[in-house]
Amino acid sequence: MNKQRLIERYHRFKQWQEKPRDYKLLSDEVQHCNNCGIDFTGNFCPICSQKAGLGRIGWHSVHQGVLDIWGLGTRSLLYSIWQLLLRPGHIISDYIDGKRQVSFPPVKMLFIVTIIYSFVVLWLLPNVFHLSIEEDATNVTELGQWVRDHYSWAMLITSMCAILPTWVMFRYSPRHTHHTMPEGFFIQVFFQVISVVLSLLLAPLNFVHSHTLLLLSLPIAIYYVIGYKQIFGYSLWGTLWRQGFVLFCSLFTQGIVIIVASPIVLPESWTKVTSSPDNPLINIILSVIIIAMLPVIILGIGHVVNLIATRKYRKEYKKASTRENT
Repeated sequence: MNKQRLIERYHRFKQWQEKPRDYKLLSDEVQHCNNCGIDFTGNFCPICSQKAGLGRIGWHSVHQGVLDIWGLGTRSLLYSIWQLLLRPGHIISDYIDGKRQVSFPPVKMLFIVTIIYSFVVLWLLPNVFHLSIEEDATNVTELGQWVRDHYSWAMLITSMCAILPTWVMFRYSPRHTHHTMPEGFFIQVFFQVISVVLSLLLAPLNFVHSHTLLLLSLPIAIYYVIGYKQIFGYSLWGTLWRQGFVLFCSLFTQGIVIIVASPIVLPESWTKVTSSPDNPLINIILSVIIIAMLPVIILGIGHVVNLIATRKYRKEYKKASTRENT
């Protein structure tokens, strides 16, 4: 295969990533809705949203009905995961642009893939394939055990820690300028789905040696960079340094969440820690205050640097907005 053919295939793949589908009318003929009885033109009934052309039940209906049980029908779970792996930023961008039919519901998808991950990693691989993690990897803390038992909620909470930093660092981006924090919530949920899916695909490496966890973080980091670049439209360097601020703010915010949530999720352990003469409550409160100041400082520095870096773009955006209003 020569170089020119590889380049052509790459360009076709890039075009597919940006526009994988082209919605067109089935025909200009008038359709009759068997559900509500009206006549219309288009793919779906404007009254009840039933798809055009649905008539008597056939084998295709049986096939679709069976797939719908497992979430493999319309907006397929597997198809959405496949899209996230091949065009992560573009499918997320489509979703927050209002194209809700391009993806399986993201929050539901996150809970399903985390349940599958817990089943495969914590039960199937150890009990069926007799793969066991080394002892140093099994000595988890009580908090780590809680995360294992409530993996879906842990992933959801983790994703929420990156919403505000992402909004601050990427709100003047070439694409999705002034994106909202609710949109940021779904952006982070999609990325958590990617993280869980990659962890599941690479799960057998966890049973080889505990240090392979460092290698598992590499493909996840690459997907984050590619996805952010596709969503917000910055250059590779512009994406990387902004993500650095987001990462550090998220990590410190997660530390605050752990400390604050510990009395709720681990009341017995928290009582032991606070009652210890080496860890009086006042020291823990001071630690929380200090840790809470770190993400604020980091985010403040990032905000100032971002304002300087996007000064020209913000002026152009302001002028364009003024012309539109007048």
